[in-house]
Amino acid sequence: GGGGGSGEAELFDYIKLGRPKFLGYSLGCHLVGVLYGHYIQKIPVDYSIFVLLQLTIWCLHLGTHYWNEYGDFEVDKLNDNAGAWTGGSKVLREGKITKETSAVIGTVLLLAGGFAGFSTVWRYLAVGGTPPQFTSVEGLQSIVSNIPWDFVFLGLSVFFVALAYSLPPLHLAANALGELCVSYVLTFVTPTVGLLAQRGEVSSEYILLLIPFFVISTARMIIMNIPDREGDMMGNKITSVVLIGEEQSVQLNNLLYLATYLVIVPQLPIPFALKAAYYVPLPFRWWQSLRINSPEWWHDQELTDSIPFYESLYVVMTVGGLVGGFFFLA
Repeated sequence: GGGGGSGEAELFDYIKLGRPKFLGYSLGCHLVGVLYGHYIQKIPVDYSIFVLLQLTIWCLHLGTHYWNEYGDFEVDKLNDNAGAWTGGSKVLREGKITKETSAVIGTVLLLAGGFAGFSTVWRYLAVGGTPPQFTSVEGLQSIVSNIPWDFVFLGLSVFFVALAYSLPPLHLAANALGELCVSYVLTFVTPTVGLLAQRGEVSSEYILLLIPFFVISTARMIIMNIPDREGDMMGNKITSVVLIGEEQSVQLNNLLYLATYLVIVPQLPIPFALKAAYYVPLPFRWWQSLRINSPEWWHDQELTDSIPFYESLYVVMTVGGLVGGFFFLA
């Protein structure tokens, strides 16, 4: 069945359903890859490709959210402890919009993202001096040989995750893989397709730069899932928090941040400006970690609202620090 469909939905309800407040995160992640290519590998930025790819990323990001609202509808109905930043948008439970409508919007956005992605590849080929020619065998061979296949395969993996994240048979978010999927898409694929679209190279230094980013994102997702544990358990949605409990999840979060700042970042063979950029939000991180270690904060409505918000803000600050770090390399 659907979400009820009672009452009149307004435009704001449809927008809120897609949770666009998280879109700044994917923009920042894209910028990390583009600026790495520009300042480290000395590649001029193609702004037309940047805009087309960002449109692709936002369509996929939003499309995933709309499909997630559909896939998690029954579980989200059981979650009475969700804060302002967890447990989905909470629009469907109001009954103004059906979950099927959310799925339709998600599908349209994924298709739009596919078209924008195709346009990105087309522009890549045209800028590279090989305008696509479909009228001859040689033209087709030229297209195939010049397509950035690493970019294409990474992009296709995002389409796969966008649907498999929320839908059976895999339903990755309900099978303890949600945190890793989000980190894979946002902190690895998004910057990497940005780098590749600008004709950059995925070097070992680049991969190492992203490791703390990936760990931080995973730690954030663990915190986001803590207030939802009881509802997720009732709905048979398995997250890392459901598996190990709230207290152990807090300790895991502590461990991941200690490892990031004391072990991983100091070992990275990257420019000092980028290494320092990871430490920019450290005072904020200390303050937030003290709050996360408050006894059973997930039963305090004010903290349930604010802790996931500030955890997300911290990640955005980290992205901002990296983006700023690149400018110091100019």
